[in-house]
Amino acid sequence: MVDASTVQKVCLRGRDADLAALAAVLAEAAAGRGAALVVSGPAGIGKTALLAAASSGCSGDREAGDGITVLAVTGCPAESALPFAGLHRLLASAPDNRRVPYPAAIHRPLAGPERGAGPERGAGPERGAGAERGAGPERGAGPDGAPGGRLAAGLAVLGALRATAAVGPVACLVDDAHALDRASLDALALAARRLGGEPIAVLFALRDGPGCAPAEAALAGLPRRRLAPLDLRASRDVLADAVPDLAGDVAGVLAGLAAGSPRALIELAGALDGDQRRGDAAPPAAPPRDGPLRREYRAILRTLPAPARSALVLAAAEALTAGPGAPAGCRAALLLAAGHPPADLGPAERAELIHVEDGWVRFGPPLLAHVVYAEATLAERHAAHRRLAALGGAGAALHLAAVADGFDDGLADRLAAAAGGAPPGPAAEALRRAAALTTAPARAAERTLEAARLAWRGGEPHRARLLLRGVFTAAVPPPLHAERELLLGEIELRTGASADARHTLLAAAAGLTGRRALRAFELAGEAVCAAGRHDLFPEVAARALRLHPAGPAEEMALARFEGLAAGFGGRPERAGPALRRVLELAGAVDEPAALVRAAWAGIIAGQDEVAHRLAARAARLARGVGDRAVETLALEVAATAALALGDLDLAGAGAAEGLRLAAATAQDAVADNCCGLLAVIAGMLGDAGGCRGWIRRCRARAGADIDSQARAMCVWAASLVDVAEGRHADAAGRLWGVMRTAVGRGHLGVQVPAIPTLVECVVRCGDAGPARTVLQAYDRWALSTANPTWLALSERCHGLLAAGDDEADAHFREALRLHLAGDSAFARARTALLYGEELRRRRRPAAAREHLRGALATFEQFGAVPWAQRAAAELRAAGDHAPGAEPDGRAGLTAQQDRIARLVAGGATNREVAAALFVSPRTVDHHLRNIFVRLGVRSRTELARVMS
Repeated sequence: MVDASTVQKVCLRGRDADLAALAAVLAEAAAGRGAALVVSGPAGIGKTALLAAASSGCSGDREAGDGITVLAVTGCPAESALPFAGLHRLLASAPDNRRVPYPAAIHRPLAGPERGAGPERGAGPERGAGAERGAGPERGAGPDGAPGGRLAAGLAVLGALRATAAVGPVACLVDDAHALDRASLDALALAARRLGGEPIAVLFALRDGPGCAPAEAALAGLPRRRLAPLDLRASRDVLADAVPDLAGDVAGVLAGLAAGSPRALIELAGALDGDQRRGDAAPPAAPPRDGPLRREYRAILRTLPAPARSALVLAAAEALTAGPGAPAGCRAALLLAAGHPPADLGPAERAELIHVEDGWVRFGPPLLAHVVYAEATLAERHAAHRRLAALGGAGAALHLAAVADGFDDGLADRLAAAAGGAPPGPAAEALRRAAALTTAPARAAERTLEAARLAWRGGEPHRARLLLRGVFTAAVPPPLHAERELLLGEIELRTGASADARHTLLAAAAGLTGRRALRAFELAGEAVCAAGRHDLFPEVAARALRLHPAGPAEEMALARFEGLAAGFGGRPERAGPALRRVLELAGAVDEPAALVRAAWAGIIAGQDEVAHRLAARAARLARGVGDRAVETLALEVAATAALALGDLDLAGAGAAEGLRLAAATAQDAVADNCCGLLAVIAGMLGDAGGCRGWIRRCRARAGADIDSQARAMCVWAASLVDVAEGRHADAAGRLWGVMRTAVGRGHLGVQVPAIPTLVECVVRCGDAGPARTVLQAYDRWALSTANPTWLALSERCHGLLAAGDDEADAHFREALRLHLAGDSAFARARTALLYGEELRRRRRPAAAREHLRGALATFEQFGAVPWAQRAAAELRAAGDHAPGAEPDGRAGLTAQQDRIARLVAGGATNREVAAALFVSPRTVDHHLRNIFVRLGVRSRTELARVMS
């Protein structure tokens, strides 16, 4: 079992933003601006842990609520019928030196010997004075249920809290608000709506679910923060805290099973035996029978009539048999055909155990389907499967397999045939069951391998690796072993173990031939690059180039090897033609993974627009066939191409979407790269807070055998912030750390584009010698690509290094001309600023102003506040009047963000904004989060005030 302190710790994993929201409420109270917040979510999502953390924060520094007196109460079902019982316990929880006067305007149903109800806290003058500002005798409480009585009670509570807050801030923490008596909840809610100008905070934790509607109504109108389920990464962190020796793949499977509920994660982890922790046995599919979650669900299920329970067992059997990736429920028509009319579902629907919409019956709480299935008897489960199988359809074979006893090759063949037209997740489940029913070991291994491959495509790497464990014996042909290593290596590469992946993939290549061997070498080459070991790439390329498979995709792969080997070998002039050949061949290829690799080649070749088009096409094709693994990678590459194009908004939206999908599919390496991209974008804009936030989220590492691209991007991003804030020596120190080309280490995809920043820093530090050396390498790459933006940055660097004014003018003017051809507005503004600064120092203010005005306008459009401030300062120094970088509350927004902010402030929903601007709702959501951060607002209401 997991101890209580560990439970408290792990429930806060992934809750940084939620903790910050609670801390902000406490800070508002400490500053004398009363605030309230309702934290809601299903049972086990972590509400109690958050309130406990908030209580602990009240003894910290002043910003977190130093010196705040904490009053706390937890709703008690046994007292929910006693008016003001909860309020009595809340007020009695105050420390002895900050006793709260019990409001005289409220009768005391619990008055008696317990603490807080004795003579020293009676209804004498002291208490009357405390309540004076809330409700006097002329506004007596009256009957508990009368509107006038509720108003008087609420004002009386407010008066009592005000009296206590007169000597210091007060925080009221109400946990399990749904179980508090209604009189107390009404009074506290009314008081919480009237806290303006008072050093008081009120935090409610409210459960979503059956029987909680009255509490929802009582707290209506208060600010609400609903706790989202933990993502897979945070869920795996919870499991690592709870069970340190848990195998990673087991943790991934349990994380998917728990659907983001910390409580479910902890209970599932606590039920594991030794074999299950190591992954040698299948993990449990339901919480332990004697655990709190299972008992709670069981108690609810027992209240349902028999027809409702029977219908739920059928729905659970259908949902769980279909396997991961299928809808968490079943079609309503299926239950009707099985003899359950809609009326049978009514009790479960009213209890919010299921939701019926769009013809589907879906389970609500996490793991409920598993508990329903586990609580049914074996006879009930088998009867449900047989009834569903009798209905026929694509799932009939799966239900027969669920009750099969022993091998059955005929049924196995039916399952394998059914997998052919199913999405990856359900198809993987069908093949897994088919393998278990297959008598021939080699045939069973083939089906298991294909099941694992489909699980991986469906976004379940942990399930895929568990499927591959221990199923291959000496009777299995060697090529199947090599195929197994190929799949394992690909999964290792995308989930962050690139050093291990290289060895696994090279071993797989040795056992394969033709196209499959080429596939292994392609992935091994990616693993070499991901580990920052481009010195090893030529050897992998040489082995691949000895193969001669036919076909456009294979010809494209060989051209890519040729081009990258030349580039990594220091011959960019030979790399360009080969990589451009890759782009020519890509037009005849429809394989998403091959198109992603072609897009990477396009980025390296400086063909950013072509690269973005190929990556976007790859994402669409992968999405169409349910290949979430390749779709995630394609989104990352598309964002990288957009960044190279200079479209920072497009790059940010793409990287955010890639990060979301990578987190959902446990592709940690891709997730880290997306964090790195977002950090670089924030760094370019001079957004120090945003940059640091993305760097913290990136978990990529560096070591003796690996130097991840994501970590290199984070270093580059931090150096960009240093440059924006004028710390050129610090930036140069960071960048020299990633420039390790002499020993063949690092990432050319970061090293080369970071060179212009390094040159700028070194020149500002007064040492031009090293800058000239690194610039030579950059010039060779830029010339090999003929990319106008790359060439413009080269000219900018030569302008900074120029020996005379005329030479500098020539280089800067050529840089600005090339920038126009490259259509990279932000890079052009940076060049214009540098040139304007140079002209002003040469006492040519009129010429300087021409460039500085354009730079300032661009920086303001991008919301690059530090750069706008710097350009404005230079303009003023050049004799021009320039407004501050933040003339009003809307400064710092890009043009697109300003349009979104105005629409949202006018009351439009995210979907309505998306339709108006021809973008996706997810893009709107991404921009809206950035708008909130940049404007310092927490809600749409605050945004409307700022935009008014």
